[in-house]
Parts: sequence; structure tokens; C-alpha cells
Amino acid sequence: MRYFLTSYPIDDTTGKLSEKNKFRERFLLSIGEKVDMLFVASDPDGYEFSEFFASDISSVLEKEEVEVSSLYILDNRNKGKAASLFKKCNLVVLAGGHVPTQNKFFASFPIKMLLSRFKGTLLGISAGTMNSGKEVYLMPEEEGETKSDECNKLVKGLGLTSLVIIPHYPEAEDWKLDGLNLYKDVVYPFFQNRAVMCIPDGTYVYNSDEGEVICGECWSIIDGKRNRISVDGEEVFVEKE
Repeated sequence: MRYFLTSYPIDDTTGKLSEKNKFRERFLLSIGEKVDMLFVASDPDGYEFSEFFASDISSVLEKEEVEVSSLYILDNRNKGKAASLFKKCNLVVLAGGHVPTQNKFFASFPIKMLLSRFKGTLLGISAGTMNSGKEVYLMPEEEGETKSDECNKLVKGLGLTSLVIIPHYPEAEDWKLDGLNLYKDVVYPFFQNRAVMCIPDGTYVYNSDEGEVICGECWSIIDGKRNRISVDGEEVFVEKE
């Protein structure tokens, strides 16, 4: 399986795949000219959101002249048929959305086993990327979550990468939640002995023939400090654990 773990794979100005850091080129080469796509929901009961999101991804691929010959959405309506759906598809998309909700959904059916047998291409988007890690940081996202026991902790993920990833990273670190600076007051204190990799839109992680690679700008946060790992146009191999 070839995977592309993105913050966000679309260029909103063109409505096509992002060309930053050679993402479009590599991704299209991996999927070819025709796909059967399985869209794995972030909220297994959010049917309308999943259908809109899946349709949007399908439209982007068709703009790139990729034929989407079939599109399936995997959620609570059909998770009992997950194995047969995986067999029908050569592109799996892990949706963006609320990370804890998606993490619980992934734990409710044998997705790790199904991915271990999958031979196609996987695209992780935002929450889907975060939940692809061996460990997943349940970063507070909604009001009240900085004080919730359900967030600001590490839980088990799909195990595709050893990296703990935060997408949509703003270099200015100016996000506020519950009256707190989300990075300085929440993330920095949490990551004292374990590094988290923060990637802006346009950066992605993929498994090349030579190993796992971070493509584009990336920052690490550990021990109350942040360091720039790479810049746009640069590629850094991830050390194997």
C-alpha cells in the first residue's frame, strides 16, 4: 500500500490537487487514470457531511481527468460490510473531521487488519492523517475540550506511521480555544518527552520506495520548544523506530 498523509490535499484557488511539494504529481502517478474509491467517514453517523465530502473529493479527481468508476462511503450504515468494500476499491480516503470521533469509529471494526491487506493507495486528510499514526494526539478542537478528559492525550491509532502529526499548522501559533493559546498553553506543555510533527496545508508524509518521507514545511514541538524540520520544496526521511 502506498499512503499519502496530508494536512489538506486540495488547492482552494484552483479546485484541483495541490501541486506543492510534488503532491499532485506523485499522487496521480500512484492512483492512475481510473479509481474505485472508498471514503471512510470521520463521523460514522454524519451521513450528509460524509456524502458531501466524498462527492467533493470525487469531483476534484475528475477535474484531474481521473475516472471515479465507483464511490463507496464507509460509516455506521455498512461497517459490517467493510471487508467486501475494501476488496472493491483501489483508493481509500480517510476523511477529515473530529479526531476523537473518528478514532472511536476506527476502533469499532477491524480497519487495521483490512489496511494491512490493502494493495492500493491511501489518502489521509487532516483527522484521517492524525489517526493514521501508531499514536494519535487527541488535540482539543471544540469549545470545552481543553478541559475534557476525552482530549489532550495520546491514544492508539492505525499504526501506518510512527509520527504523531498535527495538521493545519499556523507558524504564528495564534489559535485560541477556551481562552487559551492552543499551542503555547496546551500543546507545548503536553509534549515534553515526545515530539509532535506540525504540518501546514501543502505538506504531506508518504512512503516512498526508499522509506517514509516528510515532503514540505514541518515543525517539531518537544520539551517546550519548536524547531523547523524542513521547508517547502525540501524532503526529509523519517528515521525508523
